[in-house]
Amino acid sequence: MIEPWRQIIDERERLLLEEELRREIGDRHPLAGLEIKVDARRDDRDDVLVSLDDGRVAEVHLTWSGKKEAHPSWPATIILESMEEWRTKAESDLA
Repeated sequence: MIEPWRQIIDERERLLLEEELRREIGDRHPLAGLEIKVDARRDDRDDVLVSLDDGRVAEVHLTWSGKKEAHPSWPATIILESMEEWRTKAESDLA
């Protein structure tokens, strides 16, 4: 994992993050209806890295509102085709 990202090892932490993300995703959000698994989180922001069931990954900025967001652009989400594409993006973001 690329710092300040860290892999989620604690299953309780993973479930907490996944539950919050599911609460926030509205019906028109790009992740609506998709199987998600939180794999990592960024310690200096409220960002998580999510694996999707089709092999893509999503970088998501949680709002921690505890409720469904009204606008489909929240929680802010960038979907990438692969973990490799995400790594390239993450490295350039930190450069």
